[in-house]
Amino acid sequence: MLKKVLIAVVAVGLSLLAVNFVAPKAISYLCLMVQEAQQSAQDAIPPEQEISRLKMELDNLGKEDERHFHKVATQIVEVQNLEKQVTSMKERLDKDAKVIETRLVAMKTKEKFISYGDKQYSKDEFQDELRVYAARFQVDEQMFKSKNEQLTLRKKNLEMNRKKLNELKLVRQQMKTELERLETALVQERQNQAAEQNTLDDASYQKLRKDVDSVRDKMEVLKQKRVLKGEVDGPVRIDEQRKEQEAAIDRFLNERFSDKQ
Repeated sequence: MLKKVLIAVVAVGLSLLAVNFVAPKAISYLCLMVQEAQQSAQDAIPPEQEISRLKMELDNLGKEDERHFHKVATQIVEVQNLEKQVTSMKERLDKDAKVIETRLVAMKTKEKFISYGDKQYSKDEFQDELRVYAARFQVDEQMFKSKNEQLTLRKKNLEMNRKKLNELKLVRQQMKTELERLETALVQERQNQAAEQNTLDDASYQKLRKDVDSVRDKMEVLKQKRVLKGEVDGPVRIDEQRKEQEAAIDRFLNERFSDKQ
């Protein structure tokens, strides 16, 4: 289905390009059609299949743990080795600093010759050797500072990766739980849909019941009309009307001519 849609989109797109000579408007229409086709294909995927795909991708991410653990473990070893190297450089620099300090003290003598260790040097020779020693110390000290800064950065990066490794595990667990909840909710929804499909549709019966009630009401109206007509036009009512008319005439005679009698 998706293949046919894509083929149709490409065919229409090529036609638009041929007609409009790769006009910007044609390209815009082609992009819109491709986007709509992709959205339509995405909407056609059932949620069960999408959940299965997400679970598979989550499992694949979990399998990459070995690669992440290997990377962090390698960083740990590198940091440890660099830390040992920095410590060794610091110890050597401290020793060299003491030697330089001792030689500087020896240089303060006013004698032309300086006895240092088991050797004797002229003052100029001793000073030249001290300068060479100091120059090497200066280079080693700069290298130590650089290595120490590198060690600080690597420790910081290692700590971030350790934290990230734990966070990734937590996120995977949370996503797994969320997918399980979605899967449970989807199963319930499918069950509800199946229950609705299996329930008999009594809408027609309800409509027929309303029609029957309507007919019954009409018949009751006819009955009530007949009763009313019977009350108005029946012999009992006619006799009552005659008596009322006679009583009215008697009242008139009594009121009109009673004074003259």
